[in-house]
Amino acid sequence: MFSAISEQKNRPRLLSLSLSFMLLYACGGGGSNSATNPGNGSGGGSATGYTYEPPVNISDGWTVGDAGSHGMSVQRLEDMMDAIGRGEFPIIDSIAIASQGTLVFDETVRTHLDDKDSWVDNGDLSMHAQFSASKSIASILVGIAIDQGEISGVDAPYLSFFDYPNYDNWDERKNQITLEHVLTMRLGLQWDEWSLSYSDPNNPLISFYNQNHDYSKGLLDLPMDADPGTKYAYNTIASLSLGQAVQNRGPLTYADFLSTYLLDRLRITQIKWTETPTGLPDLGGGLYLFSRDMVKFGQMYMDDGRWNGQQIVSSEWVAASIQAHAKLGWSEPETRDWQIDGYGYQWWIGHFEHGGQLLSSFAALGYGQQLVMVISDLELVIAVNSRAYEELPDQGNQVYNLIDRFILPTPQ
Repeated sequence: MFSAISEQKNRPRLLSLSLSFMLLYACGGGGSNSATNPGNGSGGGSATGYTYEPPVNISDGWTVGDAGSHGMSVQRLEDMMDAIGRGEFPIIDSIAIASQGTLVFDETVRTHLDDKDSWVDNGDLSMHAQFSASKSIASILVGIAIDQGEISGVDAPYLSFFDYPNYDNWDERKNQITLEHVLTMRLGLQWDEWSLSYSDPNNPLISFYNQNHDYSKGLLDLPMDADPGTKYAYNTIASLSLGQAVQNRGPLTYADFLSTYLLDRLRITQIKWTETPTGLPDLGGGLYLFSRDMVKFGQMYMDDGRWNGQQIVSSEWVAASIQAHAKLGWSEPETRDWQIDGYGYQWWIGHFEHGGQLLSSFAALGYGQQLVMVISDLELVIAVNSRAYEELPDQGNQVYNLIDRFILPTPQ
């Protein structure tokens, strides 16, 4: 049965994050264990011949139901699990799906823990590192702080959130950086964590972690190389800094703010996270959650910020968050099933071309192919956790291909 132990109240304090962790956790984004997913159907993990059953009701806020009664094909879900069992999608660890506001699928298929679990002493196969999908949750907390009046709005000058007496590499343009620039990763600071692999010790992110204790100060000490708002540069430190900004404006610690205004309201009772050296929950990439809990964040955004009738974050914030504020202009490979169109407030905006239709969607993405995707036109929310940690060429499209082949409806 599901244990209601609140891991957030006994969270790990990793004040000295290991280099191996830093090499892997940011995204553009063991031994065997007998733990099982408390919410999955009886067929989960079967190599072949999977038989679908609806998720178990564990009184965690979800209404659970049969996929066939909520607009999905049970046969295709069974085909999906059989394909996973045959090894066609070797990176998949777990999948949870909500259709028409009901949790209709929740399966964990991984059989071994890995080194990422050891970073937070995780022994549950169903709890999974979310990596940079954590960034989207950081954005939700900024929206809640704005709703409560603790932050005036996204136009607030970012330096106003901090009381540092001075900054290195001073440039008057630093005064022009706003909260929105941070949310959309268009700060104008000199930064590039994508050109080199995270396993390369010369990656600027690795050097940054080795040289800085206060990440917000280190971020704002960086030199400028563009006007704020004009250049997109993926920046994990910027996402981490949002936590300090929220904490500095309110009476609660960031951890208590996260728990009180988001986790408790969504009835998320089991969670782990890593911490920054200054004690903040790492929402740049350090959350560990069940996939059925990750789906809640997507469902909340599907429902304009509401969860079970309660307004968690304003509908205005949701609408602003999922606009493509940063037009990336990338050329995605033609073989990729999901195309990225832009970046919102720590959410990725994209689309599928499926059966002659263009299906707009938005997603939280994390290193290793972690995903929470919302396809509003289909009333569909999908969470997938994966282990694509070796950055092999054939791994990048597996999750999107799985969604396109088995979860999206059959074209008419």
